[in-house]
Amino acid sequence: MAYRRTDSVAARLADTRRHILNAARELVAEGGFAAAQMTEVAKKAGVATGTLYRYFPSKEELCRQVFREVSAREMNVLAGIAQGEGSAAERLESVLRTFASRAVRGRRLAFALLAEPVDVGLAEERARFRRTHGEIFAGILEDGIAAGEFPPRDVRVAAACIAGAIPTALIGPLAPESHELDEKGDKVVDEIMNFCLAGVGLLRARPQAKAEPRIRA
Repeated sequence: MAYRRTDSVAARLADTRRHILNAARELVAEGGFAAAQMTEVAKKAGVATGTLYRYFPSKEELCRQVFREVSAREMNVLAGIAQGEGSAAERLESVLRTFASRAVRGRRLAFALLAEPVDVGLAEERARFRRTHGEIFAGILEDGIAAGEFPPRDVRVAAACIAGAIPTALIGPLAPESHELDEKGDKVVDEIMNFCLAGVGLLRARPQAKAEPRIRA
């Protein structure tokens, strides 16, 4: 009986923690990490603020965990494509389109992950996230060079350029206005893809009829 009670308590604690993380993730998707104030997270999760602090002693710790979970999900999507079937050129096109399309369709969350001003702890998480982006692109480029699909080049520099081009083109002062992305987001994605593919020696992306899913909270 004592074992069952312990197991039940552990399950309840895990469930409460998951509710808190889900609530925080939804707030971040709506308003960035600045919106994930502890009182607001507690209210959305349906727990007392004191209870929230027992699970996450600070906003920084809570936001870091949210960042880890969301960024891991996004990287798993891209890594799955990068390691899948098809030529390096096909995989690169697919990864580029997926990355850009999900950012267009989940712009607030993409901004939070890639560009929102954050504290040192979240900046460290973001640096790891961006490095993983670069590693995914570099791996595909290495495959393409080995197969003769792309001309030889410094893959780490090329990957850094690609990984930086997409957020710069979609988020921040140089990006199109929000209404432009709403009206012609697919065209913007095509332009980004063509630019990145030309940079590695491919002239044009093939048309893509079906849009990739947006980043979800």
